[in-house]
Amino acid sequence: MIQENELYRKVADACRWETADAFRLQSRIHRLRWFGRSDIWVKRDDELSFGVSGTKLRKHASIIPSLKQQGIEEVVVIGGANSNNVLSAAQTLTENNIKITPFLLGPPSQKLGNSKLFSLFVDDSEIHWISRAQWADCEDLVNKYVEKRKAQGIKIFVLPEGAHHPLALPGSLSILVDILRNERESGVCFDHVFIDAGTGMVAQSLLAGAAALERKTVFHVVVLAGSFEEFKSGLSRVIQYAEAFLGVSFRSLPDYHMYYPATARSFGSTNNSIFKEIKRIAREDGILTDPVYSAKLFLTARQRISEQRLEGNILLIHSGGGLALSGFMDCSMFSV
Repeated sequence: MIQENELYRKVADACRWETADAFRLQSRIHRLRWFGRSDIWVKRDDELSFGVSGTKLRKHASIIPSLKQQGIEEVVVIGGANSNNVLSAAQTLTENNIKITPFLLGPPSQKLGNSKLFSLFVDDSEIHWISRAQWADCEDLVNKYVEKRKAQGIKIFVLPEGAHHPLALPGSLSILVDILRNERESGVCFDHVFIDAGTGMVAQSLLAGAAALERKTVFHVVVLAGSFEEFKSGLSRVIQYAEAFLGVSFRSLPDYHMYYPATARSFGSTNNSIFKEIKRIAREDGILTDPVYSAKLFLTARQRISEQRLEGNILLIHSGGGLALSGFMDCSMFSV
């Protein structure tokens, strides 16, 4: 077990919070007016940055300082053409004068949303497009490129899909540090926390941090990409990262439950129900959500809270991704 102040110190040191150029990772909470209750809250990680998705900023907050300390000159970023992490990396790496070399699944039939915004940061000629048929060989293609660049004397680093990497752990743990701050400032202790998971790094780190503190909160993870088994595999890796980083062995994991989205289960898929939920959240809660991540989290959480009759203080983590909406503005489903 580790104490809260020790967790804070380790995360703060890794993210260089005492430096002027550190990413600021404090987001507010406020109540949602769901089911006539006053004990359901949302954490606005979407407000951490206009351009970089909220939870992505947390991961990069520890990745970037480490890369700079190592003198890394170039970073290979792997992902889809519309990936929030790829778009976020383009911004944080460019800001810190580190060359980004993307290896992306594609090319897409047309550029919309994130892929179009990505073009502002990276020229098409610098993108290594990999077809779906070749995607299984992506690692080999990246390794060949990396070896070539190393032979040229370039200090290079590979950032995997979703930034699921040990360097992202301290920044990912910052979400728990910030929830603890929210609780102190509001006088509320959360009994249930809902979070979405793509590659799962932040959600898995939240569970690992809760294990380190022996926290009794019940966590609800909406698995948006991959399977429950893949999430558990990633969690096992993150537990190892966290035990090494924090210098403790975890006795047990907190109580957590996994769900697939209430609708449009395939990653990246959308339907009328999702767009109706986006409109409902905007009109009733005053919040913009995207159809790939946050809208599915809100819809699934609302269903589970109602069906399971969850009691106590409940927190939903809005992970960001609002810029992705720009790729759907001409979609006919927005008229629902």
